[in-house]
Amino acid sequence: MTSIHLPTLSVALLALLTTGVGHAQDELVYRGDTFAQHAAPNMAPLYQYERRVAATATGLFAAHITRNPKGELLITETAQSSPDYALQRFEVENKQGGFNGTVELSAGGRHLEYRLNENGKLSTAHEDVRDPVVSGPTLFGFVLKNWDALQAGSTIPVRMLVLQEKTTYGFAIRFEKQAGGQTAFTVTPSSFLIRLALAPFRVTFNTANRTVVRYEGRVPPMDVTSGKPKDLDARVEYTMVTAGYR
Repeated sequence: MTSIHLPTLSVALLALLTTGVGHAQDELVYRGDTFAQHAAPNMAPLYQYERRVAATATGLFAAHITRNPKGELLITETAQSSPDYALQRFEVENKQGGFNGTVELSAGGRHLEYRLNENGKLSTAHEDVRDPVVSGPTLFGFVLKNWDALQAGSTIPVRMLVLQEKTTYGFAIRFEKQAGGQTAFTVTPSSFLIRLALAPFRVTFNTANRTVVRYEGRVPPMDVTSGKPKDLDARVEYTMVTAGYR
């Protein structure tokens, strides 16, 4: 690990942290209420978050902003991607976890350079991958881009970014079912050992307009209800603000 100066947050992320707006013409796409995965129907959400996007010269800037019920900002994840959700840069400011950092992608998204600041120390790493890389702010768009192929039976391998560990993990995206006006896809860990610790994610869309309805699986914020932070497997219910997903 290399201990040098702390990384500098991007202008866009600093703007989001201070004003909630990262670019001109920033747009709120949806809000999400985050519950424990098997919470009772009358339970209040543990967290609330929103997706904001803006067009850039190279594609799309997207931010996922998580707050606690008091409205305090806990986690901001931002992604710069091409118009078809090919990830170019990922940045995180996680106050709850005590870390921030960036991932820069090059060589057509196949080479990754990590910078992580955790507890006042900066560490760096690099990684080369073959499969497309996805992050929280780009996962749904990637599924939408590949909707027809997935529904036709294709399985699409991806690498999911885990910035705090400075690495990616392999997952496979598959079509699950279509019923009641909704279409669901699963995102399953490729490794048997990872599957023992992490259940598949499920993403459910409105079939007609292909907007996101629900997400079930691991989320960035922690479960702190017991007083000791632990990983949170959640159910997120979305309220769309725009007519379509972007």
